[in-house]
Amino acid sequence: MKLLAMDLDGTTVNRQGHLGEKTKMALTKARSQGHRVVFATGRRDIDMFSFWPESRYADYLLLNNGGKLICTADNAVLFNQTILPETARALIQRCLEENWQLHVISGDYWGVNKWNDGLQDYIDYLGTRPVRYHRLTQTPWQSVEGFMATADRTPICKWITQQALPLSFTPSEDTCTDIMAQNISKWNGLQRLMALLGISADQVVAAGDYTNDLPMIQGAGIGVAVANALPEVKAAADYVTERDSDHDAAAEIIERFIL
Repeated sequence: MKLLAMDLDGTTVNRQGHLGEKTKMALTKARSQGHRVVFATGRRDIDMFSFWPESRYADYLLLNNGGKLICTADNAVLFNQTILPETARALIQRCLEENWQLHVISGDYWGVNKWNDGLQDYIDYLGTRPVRYHRLTQTPWQSVEGFMATADRTPICKWITQQALPLSFTPSEDTCTDIMAQNISKWNGLQRLMALLGISADQVVAAGDYTNDLPMIQGAGIGVAVANALPEVKAAADYVTERDSDHDAAAEIIERFIL
């Protein structure tokens, strides 16, 4: 048995946010042969609503950049690493004081303290609207799974570093930074899944396209970058696909290393 860990956006799904037919067939065949598939993504619960039917092509969903693991067979949450309440409180209060835009994420809850033009695009993409919060008590600060910083990501990340808060942050795209509990990464999350399955690193194939995929690409027995990956991701990989994410790169990976 092998474990296939696949990033979603820019790797497994196309620009429309869906799995290609060849990828669906390859995933189905791999699982029928006893291999396990996990979609390892920076997405949160709110980002998965439209993709939920296609998530059944994997055995597990590793969300929040490795902080939350869900079994797709029964939707059971196998682990969920939240941010320390005092840390979440400090960051939310600071952003309210400075009028820095901060997205607060906890399960199905999505809150934001400031509106801007880019937010409407994200609302249209998700098909849902965030709660507008004006005070700490309007947020689930005691059980925050993660934050997202967009327009004000530079001062927010600078303040986190200056205060030495027990948080980690990573860019998930050019205009967005994900903020999580300390030591969260896709690779750390995968290691917890590997322990549950009794799988070693040399039995893992991990694929991605962006910097938040680097730890798992470097840690896995075989690390793969798709053709449209960033140069630094390609440099760290053992193999670079010929196809890009719009042309079933995931199917190429499965055919080469799993089947």
